[in-house]
Amino acid sequence: MKQFLANVTGMEGYLIFSMMIFITFFIGLLWWVIRVDKSYIQKMKNLPLEKNS
Repeated sequence: MKQFLANVTGMEGYLIFSMMIFITFFIGLLWWVIRVDKSYIQKMKNLPLEKNS
């Protein structure tokens, strides 16, 4: 990994940008998991077990 990063010249901006997208996505996902309504989670959890008429 160290050799790969040493050979990447002029790409630091892309590396930082991709890391920021990665971090933003997972922080957003964590925020959604904490803030989501618990009844929605129960509904989605039981959805595969419901029989359709």
